[in-house]
Amino acid sequence: MDNVFDQQFLASLERLSLQARKIIAGKHSGERRSPNRGSSVEFADFRNYSSGDDFRHIDWNAYARSERLFLKLFMEEQDLLLTIFIDLSQSMDWGEPTKARVAKQIAAAFAYLALASFDRVAIACCSDNLRAYLPPLRGRAALKRVWDFIAGLPCEGNTDLSKSLQDFGRYARGGGMSLVISDFMTPSGYEEGLKYLQYLKQDVIIMQLLAPDEITPPLNGDLRLVDSESGDAREVTITPLVLKAYQRKLQEHSEGIRNFCYQRNFGYLQLSASEPLEDIILRSLPSAGILGRR
Repeated sequence: MDNVFDQQFLASLERLSLQARKIIAGKHSGERRSPNRGSSVEFADFRNYSSGDDFRHIDWNAYARSERLFLKLFMEEQDLLLTIFIDLSQSMDWGEPTKARVAKQIAAAFAYLALASFDRVAIACCSDNLRAYLPPLRGRAALKRVWDFIAGLPCEGNTDLSKSLQDFGRYARGGGMSLVISDFMTPSGYEEGLKYLQYLKQDVIIMQLLAPDEITPPLNGDLRLVDSESGDAREVTITPLVLKAYQRKLQEHSEGIRNFCYQRNFGYLQLSASEPLEDIILRSLPSAGILGRR
């Protein structure tokens, strides 16, 4: 991944931050809010003083008014665990550039952004199951290991996104943020897997990544189409009417994903693999509220 990102792009990444839609408890001290009460400088609440509490946190002004002891509570800052799920089934190995290549680049950019912010990053590879998993790592020193892991993941297998996401249950330890990058061309559906991530207290972001030829197929005439995963073939005659019906079905499919995400309060963005990476990361994602500016 080192030859993909130049220093100017990496510097731009450091001006961005992950936008969690809810406050999630982390594991280590970091740069974002935790639901726990700690000792940072940002005031959170009061509670009654209890024997053994730190006298330094007593609000003496409140005591002067009420002659009762109250303890000041402050917002504790902790890190975030970002788990990046990359769909690397056979259907992702298509297009120019391939969807798999762009998905890996997006994952690598998010990993850099999180590690530079002292958050933790885990990587999960999806196809017909959770095929590979890199446990959470933290700090800039972990960047090469994360990038090498992403770069070495092959495209293979059929798509079963729900099973892949449900397999994550054996690794999940507490809440966090989950980024799912996929074309969502999954015959067995995606809903149950995404619901399961929410059950695991994940703040979920969905990126539906499509090849340009999937959005607007440059096809015409009598053709033999072969499924990239199952190998099934079908003789078809492509006419303007057939293309119009296909695009209507694709739009219905994408709107179904978008509506599902809206109902569940997930982040959602549809992307074309032909879109320049800098435009995706520096423009599209901030505009969608998935990334914020520092």
